[in-house]
Amino acid sequence: MRRTVPILLACLLLPACGPTQPTTKPTTKPTIPEKLMEPCHPGCFPSGTLVVTPSGVREIQTVGKGDTVTIVTADGTATSGPVESVFETCNKLLDLTTDAGTLRTTETQPLCLVAGGFVEAGKLKAGDRIWKWAAGRRAAVTVKEVTPVAGTSPVFNLVVRTDRVFVTNGFLARGKPAATP
Repeated sequence: MRRTVPILLACLLLPACGPTQPTTKPTTKPTIPEKLMEPCHPGCFPSGTLVVTPSGVREIQTVGKGDTVTIVTADGTATSGPVESVFETCNKLLDLTTDAGTLRTTETQPLCLVAGGFVEAGKLKAGDRIWKWAAGRRAAVTVKEVTPVAGTSPVFNLVVRTDRVFVTNGFLARGKPAATP
């Protein structure tokens, strides 16, 4: 029940993120016709994506409302903050390959640019520089390639306020903004 209410609220309040999904985890891979698929705004991550918390890493699908995650401030300082809610849907993915590893995400997931600000993963190109989190600090990495992944997958994002950045699979990503009433 703990996770069902935030997911249900997200589905009701954020219909722009694609077709409404069941509030329980599917037992088989969901299929959504490609022509109905809308990008998840502002992005999400597949099951198994690791999120840094003050007590260690956790898979994103195990993080819930009220859990604490590591937040990275604009100056690169690590702190912590609560998850306000969790968003879940189903969407297409892409692999963002850098000189320091690969991140699987949706095309609209905002990532942190070394030059400042955010850019959607699908708008990155070879040579762009983004922030990675390594050994407790930011490290600049260079994008090598952005490659679409076939099919769709259940995806998740954390609502940690609009201005909050959390660490996912070692990369700095903006959390999903809270729904406005």
